Amino acid sequence: MELFINSLGSVAIVFLLTALGYYCAARGWLNAEGKRFINKFLINIGIPVMCISELTSKIDRSEIIAFLPLILAGFASLLLTLLLAAIVQKAFLRMKKERIGIFLLMCSTTNALFVGLAMCTQIFGDECTPYVMMFYLVNTIVIQLVCQPIVRKYGTVEGEKPFRLSDMLKTPTVLGVLTGCALVALNVKLPHVLAQTAMYVARTITPFALLLTGYIIYEIGLKNLRIDRDQLFVLLFRFVICPAIGAGVCALAGISGMIRNVLTVELAMPVLSMAVVYASSYGADEQFAAQGAALTTLGCFIVIPVWILILG
Repeated sequence: MELFINSLGSVAIVFLLTALGYYCAARGWLNAEGKRFINKFLINIGIPVMCISELTSKIDRSEIIAFLPLILAGFASLLLTLLLAAIVQKAFLRMKKERIGIFLLMCSTTNALFVGLAMCTQIFGDECTPYVMMFYLVNTIVIQLVCQPIVRKYGTVEGEKPFRLSDMLKTPTVLGVLTGCALVALNVKLPHVLAQTAMYVARTITPFALLLTGYIIYEIGLKNLRIDRDQLFVLLFRFVICPAIGAGVCALAGISGMIRNVLTVELAMPVLSMAVVYASSYGADEQFAAQGAALTTLGCFIVIPVWILILG
């Protein structure tokens, strides 16, 4: 119950910071140029630096094996959700072609960093950050190697060149996680000056990410949000089915504690904001993706305390 009460305050903080981003956008203080800066800073500098800083400062070489259950349970949960979403789509929804791929992406993968990191650290404390980083890596692999090709398959245009594994390894955020893990494996600590600098950079991630989330909601427009049958199923998968599968996988595998809690909360996070970019690139239903991203971002503020209560 104490964790549930604390989660209400944590969710309120995340909501208020997101609302502040919306307010700044509405006043014209945060515009498209500011959005590009925040996005580039987070992806290319902030999050990679934070990954290296948090991993090297919070875990040592002997603890690396502790991440294996999270990695395996994460892959199992995401892929089982994707399979179930595909079955539901084919058996019951039978939606138009350009919506199928983006629907499967929205149902099965999450906004693990921009919203997920902020939510988890507010609820569980900074000690959960390495676990969030590991889930982010799992989530990214599933997005890039499984879901993106599916979106491309069902899109109406050829879009960008096919994704290769080497492309993912060049992604700054993924490189940050892998570099952090390598330094931990080699038992290398950052020099004091670099460690302190990285710590200050890491502290900017949550406020910047939530300001950006608020701007994205403003950009989409609250008046444009519609919950049709297909969006209802996206909400069902994002907030009920996906985290329930994660909790079930943990129960079957005997996983509890921080790993179970972080995995379940991360699986209940909103639709990946990049879903809109993928939809635009491959001729999928861009409006559907944008609405789903906004609806699930707003909905997570209500759902997360419920999951914290269930987790106990």
